[in-house]
Amino acid sequence: MTYNYSKISALVISLGLGLASLSSHGAEPYQWNNTIPEKAPTASQSNGKTVLFDVSHGGVEGNADWVIDGAFSDFADALVTQGYTVQEYRGVDLNNDGTIHFFDDRTPSNEQNEAIITYNAIQHADVLVLAETNRPFTQAEQLALEQFIAAGKGIFFIADHYDADRNLNTWDATEVFNGYNRSDLAKYDLGGEYGDWRNPKMANAGWLVENFGIRFRFNGVDYKQGVSGVVTPNKTEGITQNVQPILMAAGATLAIVNEQKAKGLVYFSETDTPVKWKHAKDQGLYFGGANEGPYAAIAKSGAGKAAFIGDSSPIEDATPKYKRQDSGQTKKTYPGWTDSGNAAVLAVNIVNWLATPESYHYFDNQNGHVTGIPTPEPMATQEMSDPNNGNPWGSPASGFDAWNSDTYKDNSFNSPYGDGHTTPEPDPTPTPNDSISVTQALAAAQGTQFSVLGTVTASVNGIYGLVLSDVNTPETAIYVKLESSQRADFNPELNPEILTKNIIVTGTRNSYMGAAGIRYVTDIQLAPTALSIEQALASAQGEEIELIGKVKSALNGIYALVLEDLTNPSFVINVKLESGQRNQFSPQLNPELLGAQIIVKGVRDQYMSQAGIRQVSTINVVGNNIPEPNNDLSVAEALNMANGTLVTLAGEIKAAINGQYALELMDPSNSATSIYIKLESSQRANFSPQNNPSLIGKKLRVEGMINDYMNHAGVKNVTKLTLLN
Repeated sequence: MTYNYSKISALVISLGLGLASLSSHGAEPYQWNNTIPEKAPTASQSNGKTVLFDVSHGGVEGNADWVIDGAFSDFADALVTQGYTVQEYRGVDLNNDGTIHFFDDRTPSNEQNEAIITYNAIQHADVLVLAETNRPFTQAEQLALEQFIAAGKGIFFIADHYDADRNLNTWDATEVFNGYNRSDLAKYDLGGEYGDWRNPKMANAGWLVENFGIRFRFNGVDYKQGVSGVVTPNKTEGITQNVQPILMAAGATLAIVNEQKAKGLVYFSETDTPVKWKHAKDQGLYFGGANEGPYAAIAKSGAGKAAFIGDSSPIEDATPKYKRQDSGQTKKTYPGWTDSGNAAVLAVNIVNWLATPESYHYFDNQNGHVTGIPTPEPMATQEMSDPNNGNPWGSPASGFDAWNSDTYKDNSFNSPYGDGHTTPEPDPTPTPNDSISVTQALAAAQGTQFSVLGTVTASVNGIYGLVLSDVNTPETAIYVKLESSQRADFNPELNPEILTKNIIVTGTRNSYMGAAGIRYVTDIQLAPTALSIEQALASAQGEEIELIGKVKSALNGIYALVLEDLTNPSFVINVKLESGQRNQFSPQLNPELLGAQIIVKGVRDQYMSQAGIRQVSTINVVGNNIPEPNNDLSVAEALNMANGTLVTLAGEIKAAINGQYALELMDPSNSATSIYIKLESSQRANFSPQNNPSLIGKKLRVEGMINDYMNHAGVKNVTKLTLLN
């Protein structure tokens, strides 16, 4: 066996993973923690397959340390002896700065979180291990996992007892995997990228059960003697061959809802005597015996597979790598891999099964694929409410915020620093030069003092910071840490009017929230903004001005355009394009520019005998408001796509389906050609024909994934709906 660190560059290219050694921009954060580990067999031992261990969503929170060179070392080593290459998955380096940055992405104002799961980043693997995930998945991430399964791959869900809220953010793995919090409080209807995560109080609702026919229970059970009801191998696809009773050191069980999708591997037998875990928030043990549901289970969902176990203890080992994020103390993990009752054989057998593609899609008693046994009460009454009332497991340490990696202690995973770091002291009397752009600020060295001109586009870290975008290239941005006296006037959460305003920030180049930033801000001033068209028309002839407006039409062929006022379209001005600007900004050559907002800098003059702008030096499109080209599929074309394909299609709304939960979309020219569209909870109020009968006959654009719904060709995981008439 070899521990292979030489393939990391190739891994970065294939996954989008970040390493500081590949980029000087990432030199400060993660200096102690930049080598993403990989364990690989020798070439002669390799089976050509890859297993990813995810640590992008909280697998290293609290005492958890589920990394392949930490408390899952033994598991990873065992897989290498089987011929697997084992890699750690951290996320996607979106800004190519050499590191993976974690940010609070629960609010739409922050779009730079890189600790995310995308299908492109994991598709090279055969198996993905999700261990004690403590941060909820976005809808896009759930879709990525579904695509992974649809491609014939396997996912191993390793959970723990309810309330194993390792980072004290009110989420544990049972809730994250199920797709909803145990609480039904309004705050868990997160909306936006996440959708509604309130407890549906139904066993057949939630992301996990809808895709795999199974859900994790919210129980907490102890049975270190070993759960002994091991199902015979001829009923478990051979996975339980040579498996002995498995210890449960405070764990959860599962409930099978759809026996054709899921079946149990290990249950409490009639002679087992499990007890309530001493720290369980309710009865802990609901029914006992097989009625408590399986401790370990598998699922077959279309082309792919999944496996589940309700405790990490029998799989982990006693070699944690990182310090605790909240306290900086050394972690302590259970030596389950070598303990009596370990799950070593079971875990390896599970990965071997997950990594083997098979053509059958369900457990249907055909060809030896025995169906499962439904759990008699798949959602106990106790599971319909939250004994914690939406509170975290315990009180966070002073200054610790699970959603803010700047508060993590040194040498913990995702912390800004390791040993021996020093925070640079600010110069109490910085002497800035003339204002520079955000682009120039990003290129400046750490510790540089300057004044930066930019546009306020969002909050960052709640009320504590803002995002400053380049005036000319809005996608280029830097974070600004606000001092307490500056937040009321300049943080968008406290002062929404500041959004889109140009400001001049005087401070010191540094990192903030793990990203490029400005700290030690001594002064913030409002900067002059671009003129409206109405104001530009009142400007003196010959004056150089900067103005903003909406592109109304082409003028004089390719040589000019007409710009109208954003608030009063009756005010218009003609803009003469220079020869080097026409290919890019002439509406005749670029009709997609019609309706776009642009900022123009030039000299107030006359053009074509009307008010105009000549000698134009710069033109910049504001934001991302250029309409996308129409590449919509027809319903007929979408019906030819394979399940798991991401599509954008357009058709006519024909009818409501399944009450308010879906609609039928047809080709306008052929009503018999139709597809079902499953609506997300946030979409039903506006797009369900049952709730809005006037929608019948309207044209609708749908963005989602091809997947059967109610035994009919359909689209699920709908990310966007747009009425076209």
